[in-house]
Amino acid sequence: GHTEDQLQTALLAARAGKNSRLVLQQLLETGGDERSITDSTTGLTKYYTSNVPCPGIYRSSCTSNVSTSEAFDRGVDLLRQLLIEARRISQQQNQAAYSSPESLFRKLLCAVRERLRAVFELSAEDALSLFPSGTDAELMPALLGFLRAHSRPERGNSTFTVVTAAGEVGSGTTLAAMGRHFAKKLPSGGSPEKDSPSIFCKYMDGGSIVSKNLYMRNRSGQLIEKGERDRLVEDAVKEAALATNSDGQPTYGCIVVHMVVGSKTGPCMPTEACMDALLARYGSLVLPVVDACQGRLGEGSVRKYVDGDRVVLCTGSKFFGGPPFSGLCIMSKTMGEELEGMLMQPKVEQMLRASELKEYVSAPLMSDALPKLRSLLPQGPLNYGVLMRWTVALHGMEAYFVEVPKVHRIRLLTSWVCAVRKLIQEKDSPLIQLLDDGEHGIVEGLDGDEQSAALSTIVSFYCRCNRGSPSGSADCMTMEELRRVQFLMASDLGALHSHLNLLGPAKQRCFIGQPVDLNPGGASSDSPKGESTAVSLNVLRIAASAPLIVRAWQEGLDAVLSEDRALLEKLDLILGNFFIFEQS
Repeated sequence: GHTEDQLQTALLAARAGKNSRLVLQQLLETGGDERSITDSTTGLTKYYTSNVPCPGIYRSSCTSNVSTSEAFDRGVDLLRQLLIEARRISQQQNQAAYSSPESLFRKLLCAVRERLRAVFELSAEDALSLFPSGTDAELMPALLGFLRAHSRPERGNSTFTVVTAAGEVGSGTTLAAMGRHFAKKLPSGGSPEKDSPSIFCKYMDGGSIVSKNLYMRNRSGQLIEKGERDRLVEDAVKEAALATNSDGQPTYGCIVVHMVVGSKTGPCMPTEACMDALLARYGSLVLPVVDACQGRLGEGSVRKYVDGDRVVLCTGSKFFGGPPFSGLCIMSKTMGEELEGMLMQPKVEQMLRASELKEYVSAPLMSDALPKLRSLLPQGPLNYGVLMRWTVALHGMEAYFVEVPKVHRIRLLTSWVCAVRKLIQEKDSPLIQLLDDGEHGIVEGLDGDEQSAALSTIVSFYCRCNRGSPSGSADCMTMEELRRVQFLMASDLGALHSHLNLLGPAKQRCFIGQPVDLNPGGASSDSPKGESTAVSLNVLRIAASAPLIVRAWQEGLDAVLSEDRALLEKLDLILGNFFIFEQS
């Protein structure tokens, strides 16, 4: 059913004496999708992170985070504020049931947007809207592109969307970019209808959104060279621009091009120069979208993208250390005005009212600079989950940009990466092998570009394991097995295997990034099936986060690196004895 009032449930729990921290956990998990729900048996989400702070080593920011206690407490403070206000209103109205503090909710959401505006150096004219996750933030550029295609009589009204770094961006990205449902559970609490994937396109006369996935690696999992990645994008756009319908009219009225700033393993696609060239050549036929959902950005990066009239998607739930998930879409004043103008047409207004966009967002989440869009969306349900998740995330963002001077942020980011890569190399374990894409030309030291430094902080590695076979050779691992390793790393092995008398690092909970398949495009044609030399192309990842850099600044890098040593020791133990640990 619909999450009509998430706060109501929280209030009742609090009234019944439930601990505020557990009530907050309950709220953090509402108003999103199934990815951020805690499994009652493991106490972890499907990404094997905990939604309440717990002792452990946190290196999972490329996937999802365990909040620090300090950040989590900001959420608890806010929850108390809401509970007090709700109690006050219900006493005033003399009601038995708690009332929802709607105006306070709106003020607090507005405050979240203002704090984000300050962090990203945006002006009051820029349209900053909040979304339950980075994936559903894709719906904003999908809508803008779709409407732009419909407002060009000289071309067809279909939209072409180019998804770059496919397989290394969020798993629902392509569906969301096509304006389709991508999860089993909607932020509103409902579920999408089985046979009706379209969120808004089906409510408009004709025109659909067609997508093309472009991969950044070849079939052997090797990163394709930068210029070649750009060419793939240029060719896809050219082909879409020249495509025609049977009557000779150009098929596509808009081509949405994603520029991924930070894929799951770090590299970007296409380059800034490539995007500039596409805009110079095709003008408004191309709608540029910067997918910066990893949040591995330099201080002024977002401002620069917005000035270049790009739609920017970001999250507080990866690098910035917030809990899963919190999304954000930023559009320049010009783009916001373009969207508002198109929403004035009666047929568009009708489409939007009928559409299922309201299952994802309500009016209070949308920017004040988009009054027409806000008027076409319902006021509720009030998404307290988004408010709480962004509040917790902002603690990490502000601390990072305020506490640590820029030169030291760059120094710590690059020093951490160099040190961790060196730890893995020096460990010289046959079980752990670094992925080297050759694009980590990191210069250690003070002068460097903050964004490249942040992007380099995802460290990926191949794992091999001992299956207890007599041959004694270490075997490559499947995605399923790497998920098992990720789970074992996040668990206290002493508790899981009490009969083994495990000591030290084995008992420490280490949260790491989920595995990535480096050949997402399908089976390798280079080697026939069943050939034993075919290498498994899956990697596990560890990554630095903004809260980790703040800690390194306060406590020194060595304190942080001693955790990384312990993490690698535990990983080696698991891989070396995988035949013991693979059974639960």
